[in-house]
Parts: sequence; C-alpha cells; structure tokens
Amino acid sequence: MNWEPIVALAQIGTGIATLMLAVFLAAQIILQRKSLDRAHEDSERELSLSSYALFQEHLHTRITNEPLRQIYALRDEGLDGLGKADLDAISTYFRAGYLLTNIEWRLKQRNRVLGYFIRRFDNFMDSDGGRQYYVRWGRGILNQPALLELADEVYEKLEGGPVPDYAVNAITIVKP
Repeated sequence: MNWEPIVALAQIGTGIATLMLAVFLAAQIILQRKSLDRAHEDSERELSLSSYALFQEHLHTRITNEPLRQIYALRDEGLDGLGKADLDAISTYFRAGYLLTNIEWRLKQRNRVLGYFIRRFDNFMDSDGGRQYYVRWGRGILNQPALLELADEVYEKLEGGPVPDYAVNAITIVKP
C-alpha cells in the first residue's frame, strides 16, 4: 500500500488543526484585551470619581468648618497677621488642595486640560494669603515641572509681577 497520500492527508489535517487553534487563540487574546480595556476604563472612572469626591470634600470643609471658614475669610489680609493656630489651619487647608492638584495632574485627570488647573490655581491664589502661601510653601508641593510652570503663570498674572527669587527656596524636588 502506498502511504504517501495518507501521510500527506495527515499533514494537511494537522496543518488545518494547527491553523484553527491559532485562530481560536487569537480570538481569545482579542476578547481578553477588550475585557482588560473595559476594566481599565472602569478603574479610570473610579479614580476620577474618587478624586472628584476628595476635592469636593476639601471644598466642603471650608464651608462647614466654622473656625476654618472664619480664618479663610481673613486670607485677603495675608498670612503674617494670623496667629500660629490660624496659620496652621489655613496652611493645612492650602496644603491639602495643592496635594490633590498634584495627584490629579500626575494621574492625568481631566486629560490635563490646562483651564481646569488654571482655575484651581486661581482659586488658591485669589488673595494675598493664597499667593503668600504659594511663594512660601505651595511651590514646594508641586512636583511636576509643567504644573509648577502653570502655577507660576497664574501667580504672575494675579500678583502683577514675577514669582520672587526667594520662592525657589521652598522645599521642592523640582529644579526651577
């Protein structure tokens, strides 16, 4: 009996089975990738909502915490006239806001739409006390060079002049 046609058919069958397996595995990889993309989108949404909730809580604190509200109302008079406890309270409030902004920038929240971050810095630096905090400590909290540059631009617009030279001495990990 001539085995060559049988061997050829077996090889063709094996080739077809191998090709079908490869197609099946490729389809499984595509399905898994779609599933991972969906999970990634879900985690991005959850991160955005958590970030938003933290920021809203931060703003809500300023409204509902009566001692902080009274101190915050004095921010137009600058930081130098505040007592130690009041300075600590408003500094803690500003610090939390800058840290949240840093985190949102690092996580590419709002797709780094500059207007969102500009408004955030406008709110932080809308007073003499807010701009003093930025120069003394706020610059040191911002650890992303592009974010620091954006905040400096907002400061210069609101203050009507450049960021003081001594502001580079704020504790920071970014080289100006």
